[in-house]
Amino acid sequence: MGKPKQQVLSRFFSPKPAPSSATPDPPPPPNPKPSAANPPVSTVASFSPAKRARALSLSPKSPAAKRPNPTPPSRDAVRRRLLEPLHQAPPPHPLNPTGGSGGGKGYTPLEQQVVDLKARHPDVLLMVEVGYRFRFFGEDAAVAAAVLGIVAHPDRSFLTASVPTFRLGFHVRRLVAAGHKVGVVRQTETAAIKAAAAAQKGGGAAAAPFARELSAVYTRATIEAAAGELEGGGAAPEEGSRYLVCVVDKEVEATGREGFDVKVGVVAIEVSTGEVVHGEFMDTASRSGLEAVLLGLAPVEVILGTPLTFATEKVMTAYVGTASNVRVERASCFCFGESGALAELMTLFEKSVDNTSRVEDDSQPMETNDDDTNLCGIEGVMAMPELVVQALALSVRYLKVFGMERIICFGSSFRPFSADTEMSLSANTLQQLEVLKNNSDGTIEGSLFQTMNNTCTAFGSRLFRNWLTHPLCDRHLICARHDAVSEISESMGSRHSINNLQDGGDGCCTALARSDLSTILSSVLEMLGKSLDIQRGITRIFHCKATAKEFVGVIQSILTAGKQLQKLFLEDIDSVSSHHKPVHSSLLRRLISTASSSTVLNTAVKLLSCLNKDAADQGDMLNLFVASVDHFPEVAEGHVNVEMAQHKLDLLIVEYRKQLGIRNLEFKTVAGSTNLIELPVDRRVPSNWIKINSTKKTIRYHTPEILKNLDNLLLAKEELAVICRSSWHKFLEDFGKYCVQFQAAVESLAALDCLYSLTVLAKQNNYVRPIFVHESAPSQIHIKNGRHPVLESLLGDNFVPNDTELHADGEYCQIVTGPNMGGKSCYIRQVALITMIAQVGSFVPASSAMLHVVDGIYTRMGASDSIQQGTSTFHEEMNETSNILHNCSSRSLVIIDELGRGTSTHDGVAIAYATLHYLLKEKKCISIFVTHYPRTLDIQREFVGSVGAYHVSYLVTKKLLEVTDKPLETSPESKDLGEITFLYKLVAGASDRSFGLNVALLAQLPSRCIKRASVMAAKLQEELSMREEVKLWRTADAAMVDGPSESSTKVGLLCAQPYQGLAEACRRWLV
Repeated sequence: MGKPKQQVLSRFFSPKPAPSSATPDPPPPPNPKPSAANPPVSTVASFSPAKRARALSLSPKSPAAKRPNPTPPSRDAVRRRLLEPLHQAPPPHPLNPTGGSGGGKGYTPLEQQVVDLKARHPDVLLMVEVGYRFRFFGEDAAVAAAVLGIVAHPDRSFLTASVPTFRLGFHVRRLVAAGHKVGVVRQTETAAIKAAAAAQKGGGAAAAPFARELSAVYTRATIEAAAGELEGGGAAPEEGSRYLVCVVDKEVEATGREGFDVKVGVVAIEVSTGEVVHGEFMDTASRSGLEAVLLGLAPVEVILGTPLTFATEKVMTAYVGTASNVRVERASCFCFGESGALAELMTLFEKSVDNTSRVEDDSQPMETNDDDTNLCGIEGVMAMPELVVQALALSVRYLKVFGMERIICFGSSFRPFSADTEMSLSANTLQQLEVLKNNSDGTIEGSLFQTMNNTCTAFGSRLFRNWLTHPLCDRHLICARHDAVSEISESMGSRHSINNLQDGGDGCCTALARSDLSTILSSVLEMLGKSLDIQRGITRIFHCKATAKEFVGVIQSILTAGKQLQKLFLEDIDSVSSHHKPVHSSLLRRLISTASSSTVLNTAVKLLSCLNKDAADQGDMLNLFVASVDHFPEVAEGHVNVEMAQHKLDLLIVEYRKQLGIRNLEFKTVAGSTNLIELPVDRRVPSNWIKINSTKKTIRYHTPEILKNLDNLLLAKEELAVICRSSWHKFLEDFGKYCVQFQAAVESLAALDCLYSLTVLAKQNNYVRPIFVHESAPSQIHIKNGRHPVLESLLGDNFVPNDTELHADGEYCQIVTGPNMGGKSCYIRQVALITMIAQVGSFVPASSAMLHVVDGIYTRMGASDSIQQGTSTFHEEMNETSNILHNCSSRSLVIIDELGRGTSTHDGVAIAYATLHYLLKEKKCISIFVTHYPRTLDIQREFVGSVGAYHVSYLVTKKLLEVTDKPLETSPESKDLGEITFLYKLVAGASDRSFGLNVALLAQLPSRCIKRASVMAAKLQEELSMREEVKLWRTADAAMVDGPSESSTKVGLLCAQPYQGLAEACRRWLV
């Protein structure tokens, strides 16, 4: 294809001979011989010192070679000279004092174009289309060279670098992944159209450069929404969510709830899927609520609505500093003037309503609640809180740069951050339970999400992530998911008997249909997994960014999936008796009905009938539309013009046959040159015929008439291409009226993928369906042989299960003690994860489970500091504990692991005891408390029957550890360290030891260090025992003097001890 274009360009812009009246340029003077006065100078512009040295070594020698050469400019000087002009205003021109497009002194027309574009878009890294390459200029070239690993070199006024056009997608993605805002500048006119315009203007515009405009801008949050323009080039799209988050806040006076001093408004937009998440909430000084939002969404771009409070700014700075390549934009909250943010949103909605009329949709919501009053459209926006409206308006203003602001107008995907039907999970809970990523290296490996995610599609995986971070709190919705998983699981279980159903009895039809449920779902999801990401494809179509191939692929996938799901007889469900319903789950029937809606399928057929699928696959825009007088009349007219131009060109061969007397003369095509007349070498032709190429025996010509008609044909085709591109854009705009119903169908397919994933998980790992008690029943957790879902996948049958029995009317708090590395943290995480995934809608790893719906899971475990925010490990620990005590309720599950270890023993015991006492007396919530402080167990005396003591079991075998250190001669000669075997089984009763030295031994601390620690531990234990005995002796003495008192219990304990021990204690105390 390259040679015909080169031929056309040379024909349109071949240099014309200068008129004879023009004064010829003087010939260049001959090169003077090198002399001592003027030695030759070789200038090599290169950033490589080796190349410069080689160039100097090749210079011809002269008598003056021994003279010192002038000092070459430094690399920094050359770099400044090439980079600075692009950021400076162009110098004034005599005919254009303002320095506009008239051109600055020394700039070529192309360079002047780049300077003007950069002045209009100073924060964008520009890729300028020049021929068959995209070029970078100035500082953009330096940045691109560093990121892409390409060479940047000086060219006239600027540093420049380039990449081929067919690799555009690959290089744009790499630049965007590095955190840059990338703009693509394309040529907006072709050679034929430019030549035609120049001919109409008398040829004066032929020397002007091609018109260029900024056609697209890409960032990390918007690239997937416009990825259709970047197809090819070897770049693979990312499947995860890419949220654009806008944060605003407002200080408020503390009212009622202690610790809340700011109101935060957040809006998160997934531009590639149309999802809009919003919320306004009160937050504490530590901004724990904002941290939870950021961790759950993992945004790739952040808009900060200034001014922000100091604490919010601090948290955002810390998050951006730890996250990878998060772009930050700042926008003033006072930019809307007197009209306000709401007026700007209303203007946007009014324009969208005028330009696009929606089609009524018979699809149903994916999962609905009878009490759901969530509004959509402008009504929903007007009902939003003030800060949410402000953040939404800032987001709209930002998206206008990319032409994607219309996605806000389709409120079907609006959802709040937290709702009454969702469990509260803080940022600490998600992190400490390793829900989305592990705590070792921050990757997805070993996380709960990776263990449970068996989805087939990218859009299903994104929805499953949302399900996992937003478990349900509505018992009816939870049971609806369980019903769906149970029915799919039953159909999968009966698949082995399908062959035996051919000769079955009365239940044959129902059994076969139920087997078809899993078979059809599996085939549909497998097909969708191999196709494009249809959720992002629908959004790209809505943004008018999709290619014809992508459009056909997306709509065809939805059509195929819908037709297969219709085989489950849901279209005529009323005609089927309840006994023979192919699908019993109400949630499954609703999802399948929405995904296979007749409205969606009929619309898909209608849209595809307008397009030529073969042309779409080949990217042939000229033949894409099935055009007629009624449909795409401009395209039909353009085709007529092309056919007429082609017909005129074909008629010329008849005239040349007569003129040359050759009856079988035909046009030839050689090396990309078409319509050639091939004649023998000795054949005489008119003088105005143009020789194109030749062989030994033949010469090929173009006549003036052929060239003229070729120009007309090419112009007609270019004009048709312009019409087709315009019609395609209009075709995509018209799709907006169907966008909502297609989005609903895709969301239903995503939900089916999630339910099928949960079914596969349950079948592969022998999970059981949990039973949820009624809302009016007391809070309770009863788990029989529970297993940690992640560790079980790693250990298999070697995992040791444990039981959990907690009830609000009985024992609702467990204090767990035991040796280090004994499995305490694993047990409490196991309880939290089983509770959480049960409310996600999953079956659970246990032999049985009876649960009550909890409104939130709150955890405090592990140790970490925050250098960015200037908080220590203990301060972080106290912040997390404070957040738990302020937010948990009697319906919450609280998990606390080793509270108070970051400070002194006395303070740690006091804080741990007081925290547990507050939870038991004030909150009365189900709690599991892990500690190494035995004094914490004293709380059982106050809350008799409500608190149970447990420990993880172990076996100890005696082993003597010899001690020979001379400084410790007064200490015992040997110490019984013992070898411990962990049994990982939770049993009743408290543990009397933590076996820290055994863990030190496992960690391979130096033996001398362990020996010394063993002796010191023995001495400390002896001193502690002595103090306790003396204390009891004093209590007994006081009791004997004063008579019976409250100390009678302690006296009884003392009297039970041997007298020799008491005497020895007294002796030591006196000494």
